[in-house]
Amino acid sequence: MSEFSEEAQKWQRIIRGSVREACATWRVQAQAGPVTTEALHTIINRAAVPILALLQDLTPEAVMALAPSVVHVMLAAVVEVVAEEQGKTSHGR
Repeated sequence: MSEFSEEAQKWQRIIRGSVREACATWRVQAQAGPVTTEALHTIINRAAVPILALLQDLTPEAVMALAPSVVHVMLAAVVEVVAEEQGKTSHGR
């Protein structure tokens, strides 16, 4: 039996995917030079769409109750991306 419900796993998959997409898009943009504030906002707004879609039909109370979990999953995904990048960098030396 899974630790998380199927619905929770779906949410985690979507949130992690959105964070990974934002990081990957930023890396592509950064290859061409510094990423402008406007470009960063565009990257974040585009990646936020699937996460906001998960929340759109919920009551404000439900959104408030889920907010800590959503933030937790997002931050965990960022740490995973950074750790993967550091692993690639340290192995590439």
